[in-house]
Amino acid sequence: MALADSTGSLLLTLGFTALEADVYITLLREPGITGYRVAQLLGKPVTNTYKALDSLAARGAVLQDDGGRSKSFSATPIGELIDNMVIGLRQTGEALETSLRDLGGLPPEEGIYRLQNVPQVYARALEIVESARSNLLVDAYQIPLFRVLPAVEKAAARGVTCLVHAHANGTAARGCEVIESCRVDIPGEWMAVMADGREYMIAVISPDEKRVYHAVWSRNPFIAPCVYQGYLNKALFYRITLMFGAGKPHEEISNELHRLWAVFGSRDPGTDALNELMEHL
Repeated sequence: MALADSTGSLLLTLGFTALEADVYITLLREPGITGYRVAQLLGKPVTNTYKALDSLAARGAVLQDDGGRSKSFSATPIGELIDNMVIGLRQTGEALETSLRDLGGLPPEEGIYRLQNVPQVYARALEIVESARSNLLVDAYQIPLFRVLPAVEKAAARGVTCLVHAHANGTAARGCEVIESCRVDIPGEWMAVMADGREYMIAVISPDEKRVYHAVWSRNPFIAPCVYQGYLNKALFYRITLMFGAGKPHEEISNELHRLWAVFGSRDPGTDALNELMEHL
């Protein structure tokens, strides 16, 4: 009754051992059975099976019923288990943030870090969006844009100035400036997310969202403002190019360029911070 490879590997990413994964799925199939029965079904030693049950129960993955003559077990529904794990991680993270504040101010991060998997890419993208305080720029193809767009709209609702450069027609983003352009015919799904000119992430993932071709994240105070300005200029170029192509008068194009630059380009916290940093070098 061993798990299929794909299901087993997913449970292993949650911290299950191979035996714990087998025990858990067995209890999903046959809830309310004894540990001895689980061991029989799996063909595993009883002692090892009960150790796995104790470990799963301690993590909230298994429910234990002591009401009958024999102790019986059932699996916690996977959705409930994941919710509890997320809550626990968030509480641990908040406690760590509080304790690490005692370390005092740290120097600016200058590293450029690789992101290794797709969940890590999306988690970092959402963290950047949610941390934005002044302005936010998202340049993305349709699939990754769909993943982060609700968070971008929430950022706009709390007062963050948001620019979305969408490489797909008909993109709507409440409260955001949307610039549309054609998709470049290159492999993968591209996404760049920049907040306040201080932090950025650039990633290209496979269309099935299973592989990361390349992804980097950085808060480098020298590079982040330059990346923001580069992607901003790219978006403005597409806007005015499409206006030229549509035959718009030069005055209208000029006014539009000045409007966008006044909102997104004239000042950003990252450039201000870089100027201040350079003054003290």
